[in-house]
Amino acid sequence: MLKLDSISKSFGDKSVLHDISMEIGKGERFTLLGQSGCGKSTLLRMIAGFESPDKGKIWIEGDEISSLPIEKRPVGMIFQNYALFPHMTIYDNIAVGPRVRKLAESEIEKRIDELLEITHLRDLKNSYPQNISGGEAQRVALARAVINRPKILLLDEPLSALDPSLRKHLREELVEMQRALGITFLFVTHDQEEAMSMATKMCIMEKGSIKQSGTPADLYERPTSSFVANFLGEINCLNGSVEQKTGSMVTLSLGKNGKVQFITGANESKEQRCYVRPEKIFFDSDQKHQEPMNTLQGRLISIDFFGSHTRYQVELADGSIFKVSLHHRKTMQRKISTGDRVRVMFAVSDVFQINEN
Repeated sequence: MLKLDSISKSFGDKSVLHDISMEIGKGERFTLLGQSGCGKSTLLRMIAGFESPDKGKIWIEGDEISSLPIEKRPVGMIFQNYALFPHMTIYDNIAVGPRVRKLAESEIEKRIDELLEITHLRDLKNSYPQNISGGEAQRVALARAVINRPKILLLDEPLSALDPSLRKHLREELVEMQRALGITFLFVTHDQEEAMSMATKMCIMEKGSIKQSGTPADLYERPTSSFVANFLGEINCLNGSVEQKTGSMVTLSLGKNGKVQFITGANESKEQRCYVRPEKIFFDSDQKHQEPMNTLQGRLISIDFFGSHTRYQVELADGSIFKVSLHHRKTMQRKISTGDRVRVMFAVSDVFQINEN
């Protein structure tokens, strides 16, 4: 649906995008995720037509649009501040685009009435932007962006100015409305939770380059770089030397800390590194497990309560810190306190490697 081929961009002597190539399928909610300044918004502005690439081409549904002016591109865009006209009613704000295109007023009214139903704004048709909430303003901006029936909607951090509870609610609303409208969404954010909760596909950018693309689950469970692994959440890193390898099963000696086993790829080096997410770990409760498990021992040094989960930090024998995150539906048979000796467990299948060159 959207195809970018070898897009590069510099501003003066500062290179902002380096050879970006990717494809987005029709009807997807695709998220560009990365730290501020990595080039996400610049890439979005190129697709919209506000910037031109120094090199590379852009296609939408097979049509090359790199040289088309903004008004002729089949895209809609929602900015961070929504940019609603305060002197116009909600109806007139949404009507701006089709009126510029000289669409018949009867057709405009029909389209707006349909959108007001989808976006739950029917009762605010004659209200003004200063009299509506932030969430309602977002829905007006969405309706205005899709009234001309673009093939793709670009959203540049539209939730960044809102408080956390409203952001979560509006994420769910955006997903619901995208499904109702059937329009491809390309969403820019620097918020990992926002990206993973909204996207059907996503890519992570760093310093103007794409580090990895795929489904949120692919990137979280099978990162291809330590940058992606760390960017998407907390992680425990274990370094050791290979003690034994049987088929694809590796036993890694961690020195004072003990041993772990995991399934390896083609990595044949003696010194290896593996990773496990804190939420994959739990405290030993003497229960039997159907799959092979790893066990490490240490001293509990901190307990931090976060509402939905509690994070524990365990100091291993060599002084390194191992993080455990337990959601409160997971109960422990015995109460533990800081200073206690503890055993933590995690499945062999939950350990992964990253083969970086």
